[in-house]
Formats: sequence, C-alpha cells, structure tokens
Amino acid sequence: MFKCSQHMKNLTGPCFSNTISITRNQNVLAQEKVIDNAMKSLAEIPKPKSLPILGTFLDYTKFEGFEVGNIAEFYKSRFEHLGPIFKENILPGLTDMTVYCSSPQDNETMFRTEGKLANRDPIAVLKFSREKLGIPTGLVNIQGEEWYTLRKIVNKHFLSNSSVWSYDKELHEVSDDFVEYISQNLDSNNEVPNFRLALNKWALEGAGTFCLDTRFGMFSEKTDENLQLIVDNTALLFDLLTELNFAPPVWRYFETKKIKALKKCQAVQLEAISKQRDRMMEKVKHKNDKDLTKLEILVTKKDLPDSEVAILISDMLGGGVDTTSNAAAFMLYVLAINPEKQEILREEIKNALQSDKVDGMSLQRMKYLHACVLEAQRMFPLTVGTTRRLLQDTILSGYLVPKGTKVIMLSNVMNGQNPAYFEDPETYLPERWLQRNPNIKFAMTGSFGIGARACPGRKFAMQEVHYLLISVLSRFKLQYNYKPIKA
Repeated sequence: MFKCSQHMKNLTGPCFSNTISITRNQNVLAQEKVIDNAMKSLAEIPKPKSLPILGTFLDYTKFEGFEVGNIAEFYKSRFEHLGPIFKENILPGLTDMTVYCSSPQDNETMFRTEGKLANRDPIAVLKFSREKLGIPTGLVNIQGEEWYTLRKIVNKHFLSNSSVWSYDKELHEVSDDFVEYISQNLDSNNEVPNFRLALNKWALEGAGTFCLDTRFGMFSEKTDENLQLIVDNTALLFDLLTELNFAPPVWRYFETKKIKALKKCQAVQLEAISKQRDRMMEKVKHKNDKDLTKLEILVTKKDLPDSEVAILISDMLGGGVDTTSNAAAFMLYVLAINPEKQEILREEIKNALQSDKVDGMSLQRMKYLHACVLEAQRMFPLTVGTTRRLLQDTILSGYLVPKGTKVIMLSNVMNGQNPAYFEDPETYLPERWLQRNPNIKFAMTGSFGIGARACPGRKFAMQEVHYLLISVLSRFKLQYNYKPIKA
C-alpha cells in the first residue's frame, strides 16, 4: 500500500502529439481573410472586477483566500463567471494585460499559426536574476533566431529517439533501485511513510543520469558533497521561483531578500554543475569517440559554450524533477484506485518482460502503458496550460487580439473534465486513448505543452515514468485507502 501523504502541486511543464495536416502558411492566410470581418475587439473581451491602481492583485492574495496550490480551481472560477475567454491586468504598471482562453478552437488557431519562432514570455524573475549575475539567461528566456539556433542544438540531445533510448538501461536501473528502496522502507502498515520524498529521490536519480551522466546516490546513505549541492539548490531554486512568480515584482526596483537568495542559489548550483561537468570531461579523455554518451558528445563538440551547458542542465533539473515526480505520483494513485485497470497494465508489463527485454524502442509497442499515462494526465494535469506572445493579429473566440498580446491557454484545467470532449470524464478510462478521436485533438495543451516551444525533455520524462510503472507493477500491487485526491 502506497501512501500519497499530500496533494501534489499542480503547477509545473506528456506532450500530446498533434499531427498538423494543414500548412501553417494556409492557416495564416485563412486568418488574414477573416480578420477584416472580426466584429469584436480586445476592449470587448470580458474581464473581472478590478481596482483603479491595484487591478486584480488582491484576488491573488491570502486576503481573498488565494493559494498557489489551488490555482486550477481559481482559474475554473474565472471561466465560470466570464466565459471561455477573458482578459486581466493583475497589477497595472508592473504587469501586462493578458488574455486567457480555454477553447480547443483557440488552441488550434494558436498552434497552426505560430511558426518556427514561437514567442513565449520568459520567466521574468529568473531572467532578471541571471542578468544580474552576468550569466546566460537560458533557453526558456530567449526569443527569435537566438532561441531557434539554441533549440536545434538542444533537440539533438533531448528529443531524438536515439538519444533518449540510449539511456534506457540506466533509467530502468534507477526505477529498479527505487523499488528496492521502498521495499526496504515500508512501515508496519506496509506503507511508504513519505512517498513524496521517495519519488523526488527517484526523479533526481533519473535526471542526474540524463543531464549529468551520473547517479546522485539518492538511495544510498551518503551522497557526494558536490552532487548534494546540486540536489539541495535545485530544490531551493524551484521553491524560490514558485514563491516569487506569485508575488508583486518589486524585485525590479530593489534587491529583496528573496532575490538575493535566488541569485546565491543559482551561483552555488551552477558552480557545482560546472565541477561535475569537469569530472565528465576527465573521463572523456580516456574514452574512444564511439563510446561517448550523447551528453558527452554534446559537451565535447562545443556546439554550446560551457556557461550555456551549465544553464541548460540547471533548467532541465529544475523544471523536470518536480514535474516528473508529480506525474508519477498521480499515475500510481489512479492505478491504485482502479485495480481492474492496474491488472490490465500489469498483464501487458508481464508479457513484455517475458517476451524480450524492455528497451526504449519496445516501450513504444506497450500501448496500454502509454494510454494509462495519458489518461492520468488528463485527470491530473501537471500544468494549467501554456503561454504565447502573439506574433501577429489573431482571432480568438471571435475577438481580434492584437499582435504582441500575451495569451495564456488554460485548456488543461478547463477541458480535461469536460464531458463535451471526454465522455464520462470522471472515470479513469485508458481505453479512450487507444483509438483516434478528433474531438479531443486540441482539447488540451498537455503537460509539456505543444508546438514549437513544447518542453524539450518530454520524451525523456515519459520514458522515465514508463520504466517506473514497469518496475513497480512487476513487484507490487498498489492500494490507496485514504481520502480521494482532487485534480
């Protein structure tokens, strides 16, 4: 019996694959033809009540009962009162007017017209602190051709099947070690007392394998001092960013205590990552080219400056660990409360393990495993949605939204439980993903986003989760006997 002791954060970035059959140019032309006939302007988009100076800022404070962990419910309430599209300026003068939308039609419009240089706003506080430190701001914080050039290099390591599959053995070992770890830490009730911590250890081990070609040693009693610095400051970085992103951006004008902590945290983490990279380079000296890992090839080819490599690793660790562990927690939870589906998946896993070794390529043939993952993320979306900064005038829900406007697509929280798109949405039904359903094609943006700026680590994260389910279900039967967890 596994105990999920607390509701997992439902905030942070599998990508739902969407085959786009119409060219982007055709869609741009179609948009241009109807813009002249648009009857509604940005000014006419509904908005919540606001104050002259404070905007809607108070809605995001404890005075109004706001909690970051309940952000999905907060946005649902907005849409219930304002409809499928609304606009809001949280703190005029410090924030931009933002348009929020949730319809599949708007999602389709956005991603069919965005082009190769899709613009997503940076994580402002992260970019600001890195500029103050005089270091690269990272892939997530740059735009245009600079972003496109860097993204192409990154994709070779993080998105190619050959690269992701080359780590299948190591990832399977991480998940097997996790299962051994929890089996040794069961309490008298046959439960894992702090399952969230155990999953974080597993996620860190997997991320270390892919991002640093090393094991952090999270399942052992002692971890290398330098690796522990990376672990500790990765967790601190995530916590600081979460807090700062939902606080007034006063750090733009004077150095707050939190900004100082964020800068120090990054400096320590990047120094430790650089030391670990130096260790990697020492090993490379004694290897033949054909024996190099994909990460060693990325580093030694010098496609990226050393400072850019360190930032990339930092972002992958910070963005992936919490997201992946949350994904795993929700998947294990829904399987525990749906024993009949758990048995179907266990049978598929059993057959796969008996017939041959399970590697990266053979995982693709485990259709029910993949469907179970998709269905869990429909019911428990890891992100509320995704954002874009419009590169052209665009019609969304009948309103002409001007070029340069920030748009946040919140379809994940609005549509995953909507019977208009998912029949019997409260039922865990992996079978719905085993057949093509055009009605849900753009209903959600997925946990890792879609389009040009989807998460580059999504394939790795999903492979990691797949191996976890294989390792756990081949040895344990999952049960959950506590209060239901809400999405």
